[in-house]
Amino acid sequence: MIIDLNVNGEPKHLQARSGDRLVDVLRDELSLSSLLPDCLSGKCGRCFIFMDGRLVLSCLVPAFKAKGSTIQSYEAFKDMPDVKEIILAMEKAEALPCAFCRTGKIMAILDLLGRSPLPEEKEILKQLDMVACSCTDPVSLVKAVGMAAEMRNKRKFNRADK
Repeated sequence: MIIDLNVNGEPKHLQARSGDRLVDVLRDELSLSSLLPDCLSGKCGRCFIFMDGRLVLSCLVPAFKAKGSTIQSYEAFKDMPDVKEIILAMEKAEALPCAFCRTGKIMAILDLLGRSPLPEEKEILKQLDMVACSCTDPVSLVKAVGMAAEMRNKRKFNRADK
């Protein structure tokens, strides 16, 4: 079957079989290297995408369910100010994630900050629990997310550092 959808701002016509998962179709057909079908059970966070504005684990989505959807992978965000601020905040907080979970944590934080401009510690920990990797100290991650939120809000509201 052919699945018509929009991926990272471009219309795409992808070939999929009835049992294919969305992560496999996106990776195989479009070479989206940020999508890795590691756990195949929605626990590792390595296959996060935004599907119609919602953060989803693409390994749990049958490909046919994406028909007509708008998909955004890490590749759509990697050069945006929000992601650069998240990475900078992680560096400053000494909370750099490993290569295994990096994109998953960034996508989870991007989603959280989109919904909650100043998230509380409990929200941050719950969100980051969606990425199964313990490479980074949770206290440092909470600090990094807080810093990223502050940077984002300063930029969004054109506030200068004081």
